[in-house]
Amino acid sequence: MSHLRLPLYLKILLWFGVNLLVLALLVLGFLGMQFRMSLDWMLSGEAGERIAAIGDRMTNELSRLPEQEWPMALRQHEAQYDVTFALFSSSGAQVMGNRVQVPAEVLPRLIDKRGPGDHPPPRRPPPGVSRNRPPDAPPKPRFLLRAGDPAHYWAGIHLDLTQQIDNRPLTLIMVSNTITGGGLFFDLWPWLGLAAAALLLSALVWMPFVRGITSFIGRLNQAAGRIAQGNFGERITRSRNDELGELSSSVNTMAAQLGEYVAQQRRITADVAHELCSPIARMQMALGVVEQRSTPEQSGYLKKLDAELQHMARLVEEVLAFSKAETLPERETAEDIHLHELIVAVIAREAPEADIQLNVSTELQVHSLRDALDRAIGNVLRNAARYAADSGPIQIHADQQEGKTIIRISDQGPGVPPDALPRLFEPFYRPEAARRRTTGGSGLGLAITKRCIEACSGTVIAKLHEPRGLEIVISIPTA
Repeated sequence: MSHLRLPLYLKILLWFGVNLLVLALLVLGFLGMQFRMSLDWMLSGEAGERIAAIGDRMTNELSRLPEQEWPMALRQHEAQYDVTFALFSSSGAQVMGNRVQVPAEVLPRLIDKRGPGDHPPPRRPPPGVSRNRPPDAPPKPRFLLRAGDPAHYWAGIHLDLTQQIDNRPLTLIMVSNTITGGGLFFDLWPWLGLAAAALLLSALVWMPFVRGITSFIGRLNQAAGRIAQGNFGERITRSRNDELGELSSSVNTMAAQLGEYVAQQRRITADVAHELCSPIARMQMALGVVEQRSTPEQSGYLKKLDAELQHMARLVEEVLAFSKAETLPERETAEDIHLHELIVAVIAREAPEADIQLNVSTELQVHSLRDALDRAIGNVLRNAARYAADSGPIQIHADQQEGKTIIRISDQGPGVPPDALPRLFEPFYRPEAARRRTTGGSGLGLAITKRCIEACSGTVIAKLHEPRGLEIVISIPTA
């Protein structure tokens, strides 16, 4: 089961979002505690202003209506805000509105504690005179709390309005089962907008920092990948004065040391192979002299010795070819190549008796290194003929796609295990099926192919061919 891969950029932003969520939960928890204890602190803000405004509105509206029409006016406001409206006398008794059960915590707040001098003026104003409270008038007593079981939110404001029967001042009560109170007690939308704006602003502030880190890590990862593929000349420009900058310096140092080490190993390999050529040649000459003077009983042993010497000579030759393949771009010049003509010549040299199906246009041309391309195709074709010539025809197909020439060489042989595909182009690597002395080579053929194709600025990969066999795909620039 594959795990979901999340980019580092997204992980940092998600973790930042989790941090904000935790902070929001703490704030909500604190507000929840405040809501359960006392809500009078909200009256100093917009909630108090909205309750005062609805009190003034109800005072003006009810003062113009006969008392028998007050219940209808209360119901209209209930429908508008989805909040229960009721009128209570200064003694705490309900006089109008839907019947509500007043909790003990709310009852003391209903009693109007204003003195005789604070009583409101007559209920009905003179014609044409508004009952709106003057700007310099003191605020009317009001309250907001959470009480009852189940708990409800209770808001009240003492009105400048009296009941006609006993001329007592009235208190307007608003009851809701939510803290919002239809927007009268607490308006949630501004808070949500503020939270969204804070989140967006924080993300915008964080984005340059996060993008700087993730983009640098991305460049570092790409450079490390190219170094892993053998491009030891890759370097990362250090543009940071932090741990990531130190890491880039370490990667550059590692690439330089690896490049020096690999170059040294290649020089040693080439020197050793070159030095082996002379003793092998002398041994072959001496063996030829011995064969001329040998007895029939000794000829069998001498033939085996000659076969071993020839095998050593081929191995040394391939090691030298592998070492020289790296310097092909320096020793060769790119030229226009008729691909069909080149492949026909390679077939005649490497597999003249094999069953080969060639599907390459005679008009197809590439601009590349002739000897490198010849050697690469020849090695692949020789391997296919060696391991799969008896299993069916070998197919060679070439075409051009998006400025590249794609050459596919496939067989119908036993193929290789899937886990061996990434290692086929490693020097001296041979799958288990290719380790037999009679058919197995040195393990350098495909490694030489890879170096030759890289010298042509191309790539080569291996994949399993359906329904069976192996396919080598060579991709080189057309021009």
